[in-house]
Amino acid sequence: MSIVAIVALVVVLLIVALIMIILLTPITYSIEWNGRTPYRAELSVKWLWRVLSLRLAYFQGKPFFKQLYVLGMQKIGPVKEYDDWIAQRVDDEYQKAMDEIDKDPMTAQAEAMMKAMQGGGQGGTEPTEPTTVGTSGESLDSVRSAGQASASQEKQVRIERVDESTDENKGAEARAAQYDAIRDNPTMKPDDEVVEKVTFNSDGTVKEKVFTKIDGLKDSVKARFQKSDPNDPVASFKSQIPTFWFMKHVTNTELWRQLLLVSKRCYDHSKPRDIDVEGRIGIGDPFKGGMLASMLYSIWPEQAENIEIDYLNWHLEGSGHIKGRIILGVLAWHGTRFVLSQPMRALIVEAIKVFRVKRKENKELERLKAEQAANA
Repeated sequence: MSIVAIVALVVVLLIVALIMIILLTPITYSIEWNGRTPYRAELSVKWLWRVLSLRLAYFQGKPFFKQLYVLGMQKIGPVKEYDDWIAQRVDDEYQKAMDEIDKDPMTAQAEAMMKAMQGGGQGGTEPTEPTTVGTSGESLDSVRSAGQASASQEKQVRIERVDESTDENKGAEARAAQYDAIRDNPTMKPDDEVVEKVTFNSDGTVKEKVFTKIDGLKDSVKARFQKSDPNDPVASFKSQIPTFWFMKHVTNTELWRQLLLVSKRCYDHSKPRDIDVEGRIGIGDPFKGGMLASMLYSIWPEQAENIEIDYLNWHLEGSGHIKGRIILGVLAWHGTRFVLSQPMRALIVEAIKVFRVKRKENKELERLKAEQAANA
């Protein structure tokens, strides 16, 4: 074998080994607690040492402990908090030094001299008169307001803003009620107006109202519901894909059965393997205590002998742990079986067909638009 073939074989073997390590290395999780003084609770999740490591712990009388490692780097934890504290301290000291420099009179005098040498002076360059445009000397603000007014007239829309500093809210509300009455009146004129949109302030008062003329409103409704022009290829273009093409798969009971089956398999694999609980439990009611004991002995008989029931007093103490593991390779195997099931295969095949048809239709629609623009 040549050197290139050997190197290629080694690279392939390394990749396969890496994939096998990722798939077969379990994700371990554990929950431990102690309900007796001093109280303690701890949650731990680990995978590939510190590729993913999470630990949360509470110890009575001590600060809450949290630690997170991702790809071997600590994202949350004492070291990360210390680094953040150092960075914040450096920023604070730098800002403090810059503030002292800004307050120095010699620095201000030097900046003023530099501005004077550049022609800026100390008075600034802001204009004292409004900017004018055109030959009539109209201000830019007046031109903008005139343009907005003309645009509103073209759209047959009028905007009324409510001044919060006056008591004209009542008048505006009365006019709104009048417009509502006009809207409810079947004998409306084309020049009548209706309230199209109302915005409110944080305290509930009216801030702005948008009024639309009946004539313009009718035109917008007609434009929304009118049929497309059959002579226009772009407007009359219809897709061959039904809107709810996926409904026959969603209503397929076999697909839901397969989904529940894969969920059960994944749960059976990842459920806790080691559970140990001991302690003393009391509700303070003999009747409820008896019900709790019957449920405990019927559902969890293997742990019932380690739990003492107090039928007369309220009591809660004990300790225990829950441990388990999750192997990604097993989850991948169950997921592959679900994807290769008959109802899921049918859904995937039809989704691919819909995607291809949709892409062809988009290309055809773009071509029709280009031809229409060229002929216009």
